[in-house]
Amino acid sequence: MAQQMQVGDRISALLQHYGLSAYSLAAKLGYEGPQKLYKLVQNKSKPGYETLMDILNQFPELSAEWLMRGEGPMVHGEETPAQAAPSTYPGIPYAVSVDANGEERISVWGIKAQGGYMLARAQGQEAPEALETISVPGYKGRSVRAFEVAGDSMQPIIHQGDLVIATYTERLDLIQPKHVYVVITDELVTVKRLRGPVKKNEPLELLSDNRYYDPYLLPQKDVREIWQVQALLTRSIPANRDEAYDRMLVLMEMLAQDSQQLRSLLLDVAARYDVRLVGENG
Repeated sequence: MAQQMQVGDRISALLQHYGLSAYSLAAKLGYEGPQKLYKLVQNKSKPGYETLMDILNQFPELSAEWLMRGEGPMVHGEETPAQAAPSTYPGIPYAVSVDANGEERISVWGIKAQGGYMLARAQGQEAPEALETISVPGYKGRSVRAFEVAGDSMQPIIHQGDLVIATYTERLDLIQPKHVYVVITDELVTVKRLRGPVKKNEPLELLSDNRYYDPYLLPQKDVREIWQVQALLTRSIPANRDEAYDRMLVLMEMLAQDSQQLRSLLLDVAARYDVRLVGENG
């Protein structure tokens, strides 16, 4: 016998049916943010009468019997009850922290705290409270986190100990090519650029800014959360103009190496076909 869907599961199925995210549904319902819906779809709270009526008024074709009691089809006229469609990417942040006014706080997850967060999520336990919270203008009503960066794989732009401010990505097809994201699995929290939008069951390709680190693929089934980096709080400000200039020279040298490799390849091809490159002496 199939397990009875909880009301949060039905709201999750509703989101998938209409191709909505919790954020976009909250906007449709006139809510300031998606925090209430996040708790509902995680079955951490139950909707009140007003919330259920908001949803039913927004979608007149939706069956009240299905939404409230899980009986019958989701939409009037359908013959079979709707089941929650399996989704590889959850689309919901694991822990949402709000203040006394119901506003979501920007929690800061340091390197040590990230380990506890991953362990709690993997074991299905309540996530630990972040040790700090901060306020950043312009992010009201959105799920925002601050993550401390470990390692040098994103240098020269992002350094060890920097804080990235990131907003939650609810669907993989919303990933923007070559933008920087925080990717969370049960085993790691990493900051990387992503190749682009991901189709169902496709792996994610993670790219580092530091050229000493090769790109690698991460199976979609391992991904738990993705946060798009919107801002950077850095401790690595160049002490003087010369240091900034040195960084620029390093980048120019890297580009020059690429250029030399490309020229060598072109010369090899030209020699094979007995042609001469434009600008070549002789």
